[in-house]
Amino acid sequence: MVNSTLTAIEVERNNRIEKSKLLQIKGNNPYTEQVKRDMTLRELSEKFEALKGTSVMVAGYIKSLRLSGKIGFTTVEDDSLPEGFQFIFKSDLLESSSLIFEDFKELVDRGDYIQVTGKLDLSQRGEPSVFVSEYRVLTKSLRSLPEQLDDVEIKYRKRYVDMKLHPEVREIFRKKSKFWQSTREYMLRYDFLELQAPTLEHTTGGAEAAPFSTHHNALDEDFYLRISSELFLKRYIAGGFERVFDIDKNYRNEGIDDEHLQEYTQFEFYWAYSEFEEMLDFSEDLIKYVIQNTFATLELTYQDRIIDWSQKWSRFSYYEFIEKFAGISLQEYDTVEKLKSLADKLNLKYNKTDGYGRMLDLIYKKTARPNCIEPVWLIDHPVAISPLAKRNPNNSDYTLRSQLIAYGSELTNGFAELNDPVDQLARFEEQQDLREQGDDEAMMIDRDFVEALEYGIPPTCGFAYSERLFSVLMQKPIRETTAFPLMKREK
Repeated sequence: MVNSTLTAIEVERNNRIEKSKLLQIKGNNPYTEQVKRDMTLRELSEKFEALKGTSVMVAGYIKSLRLSGKIGFTTVEDDSLPEGFQFIFKSDLLESSSLIFEDFKELVDRGDYIQVTGKLDLSQRGEPSVFVSEYRVLTKSLRSLPEQLDDVEIKYRKRYVDMKLHPEVREIFRKKSKFWQSTREYMLRYDFLELQAPTLEHTTGGAEAAPFSTHHNALDEDFYLRISSELFLKRYIAGGFERVFDIDKNYRNEGIDDEHLQEYTQFEFYWAYSEFEEMLDFSEDLIKYVIQNTFATLELTYQDRIIDWSQKWSRFSYYEFIEKFAGISLQEYDTVEKLKSLADKLNLKYNKTDGYGRMLDLIYKKTARPNCIEPVWLIDHPVAISPLAKRNPNNSDYTLRSQLIAYGSELTNGFAELNDPVDQLARFEEQQDLREQGDDEAMMIDRDFVEALEYGIPPTCGFAYSERLFSVLMQKPIRETTAFPLMKREK
């Protein structure tokens, strides 16, 4: 059965290759570099009444084709008009064309890209149409498009087919482009400078995640792919810059689920001489701006609920948040043993090597976070889970950290950045101890970064979000909003 299917595909491909050769013989290069069109199909559709009766030159690809005697009906699409426009081919109109109607019937297929010249008029059924007087094939497709893609794995592997078949998929990536464009616009409006951080690092930092590694042949040394640009962006602050950001790729060697990718785009900014409350207000305005520009509204639907993002977002301290959304007074569990005992009662899985901070984070994520749907700021995180954040001056057990929680997900991360090099080194050493105990997501000691802090940086706040924010707002798995997600090699 498999062999016959493959043979059928190959037979069709070979037939189309022969058609491309015949087109070449007839003077139509089916892979030409020359193309002309007077307007897009969207413009054609919008100006149809004004242009009716005139001749136009337009182009696109054939999404459907139907032959009936000496007439052919095609729906032709371009990026501007996903629903397509009707092109009508008639034998009497093509008599003086270099390619006549018989050539159209024998050599043109669904999926081909064509350029036509023709008069605008209504069909017998009253449909706006181009009555083709001349045409040529711009690109001969060698594979027939499937009617639909039912297999998710094939859809992700052949995303270009998915995009071509389903205009709504292309719309996801238009929105995603607006999402990042709006982010960049907002930051530039406030005089932030877009800078870059290295992708290859001797020491990873800026997050708790397992890294990828690679070998540099010329230097004959191993490097890690960065898990965050944070520590290098803060080096820019140490170098004298005051407002910096980047939008770039990060790489984390972690599991695959609806909210995690191993290669993903992240935005981060760092703002010298800013205070924590100022950063929170700025970040809230930023996200509202991005949502408005991406979705053209601040009222988004989550399942069956309307979520109004325009309201001022409430703020909850870490333990207050857990008590409100999980009903657990977690402050009572002040040792890792107590936390593991609670996790056992809640049937939560953890590693024996998990320390106090890791257990806190696990219980919060599994019990409280999923119940928070309206956007809120989670603040006052314990030091144990925030190794890069400045301590809260009102309570040194907590940090000046923020996370936007909505739709049951963590969507952002922000800090009053730790700029005390002695405190930073001590926290790095605590993280290193966890690594040596088997926690491969704990941070490494970055002594060069500590040295940068020793030269001094001003009070600075930082904030970040990744493409997870976009996918959650779209209410789609993150692989669905990633054009070409990483997958196993096809066998």
